Order: sequence, then structure tokens, then C-alpha cells
Amino acid sequence: MKKFLALALVMLMFVSAVGCTTADEPAEVEEEPTEAQEPETPEVSEETPLKVAVLLPGPINDMGWNASAYEGLLAVESEFGAEISYQENVSQSDMEEVFRNFALAGYDVIFGHGFQFGDTATKVADEFPDTKFVITSSSTSNGSNLGSVNSGVDQQGFLAGVMAARLSETGKVGAIGGINIPPITGPIYGFYAGANYINPDIEVTAILTGSFDDVTKAKETAKAMIDTGVDVIFANANQAGLGSIEACEESGIYAIGSNQDQNPIAPDTVVQSVIKSTTRLFTYVVDKVVNGEFEGKFYKLGIDEGAIFLADWHGYDESMPELKAEMDEIIAGMIDGSVTYDWEQYQDVLN
Repeated sequence: MKKFLALALVMLMFVSAVGCTTADEPAEVEEEPTEAQEPETPEVSEETPLKVAVLLPGPINDMGWNASAYEGLLAVESEFGAEISYQENVSQSDMEEVFRNFALAGYDVIFGHGFQFGDTATKVADEFPDTKFVITSSSTSNGSNLGSVNSGVDQQGFLAGVMAARLSETGKVGAIGGINIPPITGPIYGFYAGANYINPDIEVTAILTGSFDDVTKAKETAKAMIDTGVDVIFANANQAGLGSIEACEESGIYAIGSNQDQNPIAPDTVVQSVIKSTTRLFTYVVDKVVNGEFEGKFYKLGIDEGAIFLADWHGYDESMPELKAEMDEIIAGMIDGSVTYDWEQYQDVLN
């Protein structure tokens, strides 16, 4: 009996020991992943990027009108994160198709870069009420999804005219334009006003070549002016204007550029360029669209809004400090209203 009780006691102690050991060991439980362990799901923006396109009448490397639009489109891409596209050298016969293709592709804002795109945009805009159509250098609008934006073209010409009159030693200055449309004629009228503001007796010659891409014709026109004694020429003819600058360089007279800083074309010839900032026009309108403030109307921007200004002086401010000082004074006067002029009185000079 004693042996039995001893054996039973040993067995009881063994079972108890195993039970304690099992209880002390943690049970195997499938671990829930912690926050840090959970796979990260990439954030997907619910907003699709704004899509902006532009139709150009010429090439983006013209160092002038079309190049300025391309810069404006890049600024829209950078500032608003927009998806952008453009088409160069759009002829009048292709305008409608290109406008429509961009609209069908889902572009939110479509610019027609130039007065000549207005009539076609008016037609296509009615078919795509959710798309914003904007024409530069025009005043066309439909009250809803078609608007236009332009710089103070008379201001551009006025500044060029003031400089030309100050630079001239012969008392004869010239202006060359492309096609007979308001964005070209407006600066010429302003040029007359600026030159006469400085010198009422100055002789101004202005000619339209009828082309935006005939560089040779613009060069021949400039040479003909130079032969009559003109010693400063302002050209506003898109790509064709390069011919005028070339003629000035070859003849050793000064040139005034337009729309972009054209000094790099001929550093010893182009004293200044009066910028008509397409970048400012584009970003201004797109900002209106983004903020839901766009109206189908005409927007006019000038010196006050930073749409008209002078380019870098490239050292001419040091060699011609009096001209630089006077231009600063003229610009300040145009802003505060102390400098006024009547550019519309010259609207018959090209007839």
C-alpha cells in the first residue's frame, strides 16, 4: 500500500509540472499586422490634370510671336500642373479641324494664338459648351465659353516709338508690320504716337509686308527704308521680322525688337525689345478657369498687369544711361497717368 501511494504521488507531481509548463508558454496566435506593417497603398489623386492646348499660326522657333506662345504654354504647365499640347503652322483651312480635334480629345482650355482664329473659334465653341476657347490679340467673345485676351498693343508701340525717336540721329524712323490685323496695326499707331511724343517733327515711315513668314520681303522693306535715311526700325511681323533685324545689322543702324527679347539675334543692333507677354496672358486666363471665374468676354492687360514691359538692357543701360532713365520715367508716367497720348489719331497712316 505504501508503494502504491508513493507511486501515485510521483505521477501527480509529474502531471502538475507539465500543466504548469504548458500554461506558462504563450499560445500561438496569428498576429494582426500593425499599422507600420500594413502595406502602403499609393495615394491616387481624384483630380485629373487640367488640359490646355494652343493653335499657332507659325513655328515655335520664330524668336517672336509663336515662340512667346510656346513659353506661355510651358508656364501654364509649370504653374498649374497642366497637361499641354500645341500645333504649329495652322493654316486657315485647318483651323476648324484642329480646334475640334483638341476639344474631342478632352482639352479644357484651347487657345487660338492670334486674331485670325476668332471666327473659327466662334463656330466651334458652340459645339463644345464645356470647353473654354480663348483667342489672343482679339476682342471676340460669346458670353459663355469663348473669350479673348489682349495686351495693350498701343502701349507696346508707344514705348518703341519713344525709344526710336531718342535713338535717331536723322529724325527718320520706321516700323514694319506683317498682316493688316489689329495686333499688328495697333502697335504701329502707338509707334507714331510715341515718336511724336518725343519729337513732333519726326518723320515716321510704316509699311505692312502682308506676310508673317516672308523674311526676305521684310528685309527688302527695311533696306528700302534705310535708303531714305531711316536709322531706327521697329519690326512687329512675327518670323518675318527677323529679316528687318538682319537688314539693320548689315546697315549698322539700331533695331527695336518686339514680343520677345530679340537682342541675342543681333546684340550690337537690337538695343531693346518691347515685350508683349503671352505668358502673362495665358496664365491670367487659366487662373480664371481654375478658380471658376472665367467669363466669355474680352480681357485687356497692359503695363499695370505686367503684360507689357521692356526686355533686359544687355548693357545698353550702361552705355545709354539717359535713355534707360527716360524710359523708366515714361513707364512710370504711363502707370500713374501723367503720360498720355492719342494713338487713335494715327489710324489712317497705313491707308
